[in-house]
Amino acid sequence: MKNLEFKEKISHGTKFFPFAYYSVTHIHPRYTMTVHWHEECELVRIIKGSFNLKINTKSYHLSEGDVAFINSGFIHSGIPKNCIYECLVFDISFLKKERSFSNSFLNSLISFQKEIKIIYTKENKNILKIFDEIFTLIKNEKKGFEMKIFGLFYYFLGIIEEEDLFSNKINIDFNNKRKLIHLKKVLSVIQKKYMYNISLEDLASSIDMNTNYFCKFFKELTNKTPMEYLNYYRVECAKERLKESNLSITEIAYDCGFNDISYFTKVFKKYNDNLTPRAFLKLYKKN
Repeated sequence: MKNLEFKEKISHGTKFFPFAYYSVTHIHPRYTMTVHWHEECELVRIIKGSFNLKINTKSYHLSEGDVAFINSGFIHSGIPKNCIYECLVFDISFLKKERSFSNSFLNSLISFQKEIKIIYTKENKNILKIFDEIFTLIKNEKKGFEMKIFGLFYYFLGIIEEEDLFSNKINIDFNNKRKLIHLKKVLSVIQKKYMYNISLEDLASSIDMNTNYFCKFFKELTNKTPMEYLNYYRVECAKERLKESNLSITEIAYDCGFNDISYFTKVFKKYNDNLTPRAFLKLYKKN
């Protein structure tokens, strides 16, 4: 699974097939889903165990077989428990580009006037069957799979419209909407500057808040203090580099904003079941 940054800059899939599939197990560097957002929509399917998902200001509990549909631009994060899960990130606007007919429902989704229902369980057997076919097709990549996936997404949206599994407006009050806009801005600052020295005052001033209020605001939305979250994100980035680069652990620590290797190891162990960076790398290579 690729590095999912706070505001993702990576392109999911290709220009002609804008889908990216990710499989996540306990050894994956991004096993715990970091708070982030992207313009694309996302499906999260639970293969085994359970998953506590937070979308904007609401929390959801997912069990084996459940699927979440995360609408475009929504801030989301997740904590897995003995879990294996998979994600499909995609640009829903591709359906508008590929079609030869006009559809007001599709247009309203793309223009954020409607929000698709988020959670699908065994009570939504018809939709879960569609998702199962989509995930199977994209994993196997047999001849013609792209066209079949296009068709299945049209069919999915047809059911959503037919059964009224959507709301006519984004269901967030003004105060929460303002908080989410502020949070996106702070996350963007962290993403761009995590490798440098960043103070609490720097983060608070990026959205014109005093530090006391900023700390309360940030913890309310992320369950971490701003500096805890900064270190958490730095560790997540370090895990990606441990997996993908040939740099030494010390070089990676410094590149990810840590000025002291001992402190880096201490923080790394805090967020990785007491594993040191070296032990994490050994476990990843073994599996």
